[in-house]
Amino acid sequence: MQFHSLYLLLRCAKEFGHGKIKSMGFSDTEHLICTFLLGHDHASQDDVADALKLDKTTVAKALLSLEKRGFVERAVNSQNRRKYALTLTNSGRDSISDIVDVYDAWFREVSACLTHQEQLQFEEYCGRLLTVAEKLNKESNEIG
Repeated sequence: MQFHSLYLLLRCAKEFGHGKIKSMGFSDTEHLICTFLLGHDHASQDDVADALKLDKTTVAKALLSLEKRGFVERAVNSQNRRKYALTLTNSGRDSISDIVDVYDAWFREVSACLTHQEQLQFEEYCGRLLTVAEKLNKESNEIG
Protein backbone atom coordinates (compact mmCIF):
# COMPACT_ATOMS: atom_id res chain seq x y z
CA MET A 1 0.00 0.00 0.00
CA GLN A 2 1.44 3.32 -1.00
CA PHE A 3 1.26 6.22 1.43
CA HIS A 4 -1.16 8.00 -0.90
CA SER A 5 -3.71 5.19 -0.46
CA LEU A 6 -3.38 5.34 3.32
CA TYR A 7 -3.74 9.11 3.23
CA LEU A 8 -6.90 8.89 1.10
CA LEU A 9 -8.38 6.26 3.40
CA LEU A 10 -7.85 8.55 6.39
CA ARG A 11 -9.30 11.53 4.49
CA CYS A 12 -12.43 9.50 3.72
CA ALA A 13 -12.78 8.66 7.41
CA LYS A 14 -12.43 12.32 8.36
CA GLU A 15 -15.02 13.37 5.77
CA PHE A 16 -17.43 10.76 7.13
CA GLY A 17 -16.99 11.66 10.79
CA HIS A 18 -16.39 15.40 10.67
CA GLY A 19 -19.99 16.41 9.94
CA LYS A 20 -21.38 14.12 12.62
CA ILE A 21 -18.89 15.41 15.19
CA LYS A 22 -19.50 19.04 14.27
CA SER A 23 -23.29 18.61 14.41
CA MET A 24 -22.92 17.50 18.05
CA GLY A 25 -21.01 20.70 18.87
CA PHE A 26 -17.48 19.30 19.02
CA SER A 27 -14.36 19.99 17.03
CA ASP A 28 -12.39 16.99 15.79
CA THR A 29 -9.74 17.65 18.45
CA GLU A 30 -12.34 17.91 21.23
CA HIS A 31 -13.91 14.66 20.06
CA LEU A 32 -10.55 12.93 20.08
CA ILE A 33 -9.74 14.20 23.58
CA CYS A 34 -13.15 13.25 25.01
CA THR A 35 -12.92 9.80 23.46
CA PHE A 36 -9.49 9.37 25.05
CA LEU A 37 -10.73 10.57 28.44
CA LEU A 38 -13.58 8.04 28.37
CA GLY A 39 -10.99 5.31 28.74
CA HIS A 40 -8.35 7.22 30.68
CA ASP A 41 -10.02 8.94 33.59
CA HIS A 42 -7.74 11.26 35.59
CA ALA A 43 -5.17 11.61 32.79
CA SER A 44 -3.06 14.75 32.80
CA GLN A 45 -2.93 17.29 29.99
CA ASP A 46 0.54 15.99 29.11
CA ASP A 47 -0.79 12.41 29.02
CA VAL A 48 -3.46 13.48 26.53
CA ALA A 49 -0.99 15.34 24.31
CA ASP A 50 1.52 12.48 24.33
CA ALA A 51 -1.00 9.68 23.76
CA LEU A 52 -2.79 11.49 20.92
CA LYS A 53 0.38 12.97 19.41
CA LEU A 54 -1.06 16.47 19.63
CA ASP A 55 0.66 19.77 20.27
CA LYS A 56 0.35 20.79 23.94
CA THR A 57 -1.03 24.21 22.99
CA THR A 58 -3.74 22.60 20.85
CA VAL A 59 -4.70 20.32 23.76
CA ALA A 60 -4.73 23.24 26.21
CA LYS A 61 -7.08 25.28 23.99
CA ALA A 62 -9.43 22.35 23.42
CA LEU A 63 -9.51 21.48 27.13
CA LEU A 64 -10.26 25.09 28.03
CA SER A 65 -13.22 25.07 25.64
CA LEU A 66 -14.45 21.72 26.98
CA GLU A 67 -14.08 22.92 30.56
CA LYS A 68 -15.96 26.18 29.89
CA ARG A 69 -18.82 24.17 28.40
CA GLY A 70 -18.93 21.86 31.43
CA PHE A 71 -17.72 18.71 29.65
CA VAL A 72 -14.35 18.33 31.43
CA GLU A 73 -13.23 19.00 34.99
CA ARG A 74 -9.72 19.56 36.26
CA ALA A 75 -8.64 18.59 39.76
CA VAL A 76 -5.22 18.84 41.36
CA ASN A 77 -3.43 15.50 41.04
CA SER A 78 -2.82 14.15 44.55
CA GLN A 79 0.38 12.42 43.34
CA ASN A 80 1.84 15.57 41.74
CA ARG A 81 0.34 18.87 42.85
CA ARG A 82 1.78 20.67 39.80
CA LYS A 83 -0.44 18.62 37.47
CA TYR A 84 -4.18 18.35 37.03
CA ALA A 85 -6.19 15.19 36.61
CA LEU A 86 -8.79 15.48 33.84
CA THR A 87 -12.21 13.87 34.07
CA LEU A 88 -15.22 13.93 31.79
CA THR A 89 -18.29 15.28 33.56
CA ASN A 90 -21.62 13.48 33.30
CA SER A 91 -22.64 16.14 30.80
CA GLY A 92 -19.47 15.45 28.80
CA ARG A 93 -20.11 11.70 28.82
CA ASP A 94 -23.71 12.19 27.72
CA SER A 95 -22.77 14.64 24.98
CA ILE A 96 -20.01 12.48 23.50
CA SER A 97 -21.83 9.14 23.81
CA ASP A 98 -23.64 9.42 20.47
CA ILE A 99 -20.48 10.10 18.48
CA VAL A 100 -17.74 8.39 20.47
CA ASP A 101 -17.52 5.47 18.05
CA VAL A 102 -18.17 7.35 14.80
CA TYR A 103 -14.84 6.27 13.31
CA ASP A 104 -15.12 2.70 14.59
CA ALA A 105 -18.55 2.45 12.95
CA TRP A 106 -17.11 3.82 9.71
CA PHE A 107 -14.23 1.34 9.82
CA ARG A 108 -16.57 -1.59 10.49
CA GLU A 109 -18.47 -0.71 7.31
CA VAL A 110 -15.32 -0.19 5.25
CA SER A 111 -13.59 -3.32 6.47
CA ALA A 112 -16.67 -5.48 5.88
CA CYS A 113 -15.23 -6.17 2.43
CA LEU A 114 -12.49 -8.20 4.17
CA THR A 115 -12.92 -11.65 5.62
CA HIS A 116 -12.68 -12.00 9.39
CA GLN A 117 -9.17 -13.47 8.98
CA GLU A 118 -8.12 -10.58 6.74
CA GLN A 119 -9.45 -8.08 9.31
CA LEU A 120 -7.37 -9.75 12.02
CA GLN A 121 -4.31 -9.72 9.77
CA PHE A 122 -4.86 -6.06 8.91
CA GLU A 123 -5.08 -5.18 12.60
CA GLU A 124 -1.87 -7.09 13.28
CA TYR A 125 -0.08 -5.42 10.37
CA CYS A 126 -1.21 -1.96 11.48
CA GLY A 127 0.03 -2.65 15.00
CA ARG A 128 3.42 -3.70 13.69
CA LEU A 129 3.64 -0.70 11.37
CA LEU A 130 2.68 1.65 14.19
CA THR A 131 5.37 0.22 16.46
CA VAL A 132 8.04 0.81 13.82
CA ALA A 133 6.67 4.26 12.96
CA GLU A 134 6.75 5.35 16.62
CA LYS A 135 10.30 4.04 17.00
CA LEU A 136 11.40 5.84 13.84
CA ASN A 137 9.80 9.10 15.00
CA LYS A 138 11.40 8.81 18.44
CA GLU A 139 14.84 8.22 16.92
CA SER A 140 14.32 11.11 14.50
CA ASN A 141 13.32 13.46 17.33
CA GLU A 142 16.37 12.46 19.38
CA ILE A 143 18.68 13.31 16.48
CA GLY A 144 17.07 16.52 15.30
